[in-house]
Amino acid sequence: MITSHNRAVSTLFRAFGGMEETNAADVEEITDQPAMHRGETLVFAVLVPLTVLVGLGDYLVIWLGRIPGVLLAVPLSFLMLNLLPFLLAGKRPCLQWQLWFSLSVLWAVFHSDCLGIVGFFSYIWIAIAVMTFAGSLLLVWQRMMCVSGNSGNLIRILLVAGLHVIAIFIGFKLGWGWAMMSGMVIAGGLCWAVLSPYCQWLGPVYLTTDHPRILITIDDGPDPHDTPLLLDLLDRYQTKAIFFMIGEKVRAYPDLGREVLRRGHEIGNHTQTHPQASFWCASPWRIRREIEDCQKTIMEITGIRPRWFRAPVGHRNLFTHPIATTLGLRVMAWNRRGFDAIEKNPQNVLARILPHLRAGDIVLLHEATPIAEEVLIGVLENTVAINRGDR
Repeated sequence: MITSHNRAVSTLFRAFGGMEETNAADVEEITDQPAMHRGETLVFAVLVPLTVLVGLGDYLVIWLGRIPGVLLAVPLSFLMLNLLPFLLAGKRPCLQWQLWFSLSVLWAVFHSDCLGIVGFFSYIWIAIAVMTFAGSLLLVWQRMMCVSGNSGNLIRILLVAGLHVIAIFIGFKLGWGWAMMSGMVIAGGLCWAVLSPYCQWLGPVYLTTDHPRILITIDDGPDPHDTPLLLDLLDRYQTKAIFFMIGEKVRAYPDLGREVLRRGHEIGNHTQTHPQASFWCASPWRIRREIEDCQKTIMEITGIRPRWFRAPVGHRNLFTHPIATTLGLRVMAWNRRGFDAIEKNPQNVLARILPHLRAGDIVLLHEATPIAEEVLIGVLENTVAINRGDR
C-alpha cells in the first residue's frame, strides 16, 4: 500500500510535480539517484535551450547588429549547449540541476528590467525561482511533519507558535487589520488540516493504494450483530478487508476480534473509546492514551500488533502523527465514502460510492448501523466486478 514516489531532480517538481509510475528499467537496476520527472524533463528540455538562444541572441544583436546577430544566434547557441554540460558538470543530477538553475536565475535577475522576449524569459525564470523557494519550504515542512515522538510534538508546537509570531510582526509593520487577516488564514489552515480526513499537511495519510484491487475498510466494530454477517458476506465474495476496531469493543467481544483474524482479515487501530466529538482537539497525552490503549487491547486479545491507525471521523490534530508513528502505526483514511454511519437509505450511500469506484480505492464503511449489510453487499458486487476487470 505504498504510493508512487515523485521521482524528480529539481525542488520544484519534487514539491509540485505529482506522482509517476516507476519505469521498468528502474525495477531492473536499483540506483540511489533520482531520475528525471517526465514533466520536469519536458519543461527544462524546452526552456533551457530557448533561454540560451534568447540570451545569446540578445548579446549578438547588441554587438553585431540585428541581421548578423540573428544569423549567428542559432549555431552559437547549439555550440554553447554542447559546452555547458562540461562547464557546469555535476557528479549527481541534483548538483548539475542546481548549477544550471542558479546560472539561469542569475541571468534572469540581471535582465529583469529588459523589454520584449528577453524580459519575458527572465520573468519565467524568476517565477520558477519563487515557486522553487515555495517548494523548498513545503519539502522542509513535510520532513518536519515526519518527525515522531515528543520531538515531533515540540516541532509542531513551535511551528504554530512561529506562525502566530509572524502574524504579530505583520501587525506591528502593516497594521493590526493585516495581523487579524493573517491570524484568520492560520486558523483556517489549521482547521482544514485537522478536520479534513484527506489533508496531508500534518503528516502522510494513505488515501489510496498501489494494489490493483479495491480495499474495503470497516470501522467501529466489533459488533455482535453485524460482524458475523459482514464476515460471511466477505467470505461469500472472497474479499478481504481491514476492520478498524475500537479497543473497548474488542475487550467486550474478544471472540469476534479473533474471528476476524481467523478468516484472514486485518485489524486496525481506531482508538480505545472512539471520542469522535473531541479527538480533534485532544491533548497529546490523551491522544497517546487512546491510541496506545487500543494497541495494547488488540495485542492482548488477538496476539497481533495493528499496522494501521484511523482517527475517529478521520479528524487528526497536531499530535496524532508523531504519536502514531512512535507506536509503529501508519495513518489511513479513504477516498470513497457514502456516509453510511448517518444515512438511513442504503441506496443513497451506494450512489455516493459506486459511480467512480476504481482499482486502488480505499472504501470507508461502518458496522453497528441499520444498513451495514445492504451497503456491503452493494459494494462487494461492484468490487468483485472491478477486480475481475468487468468494469
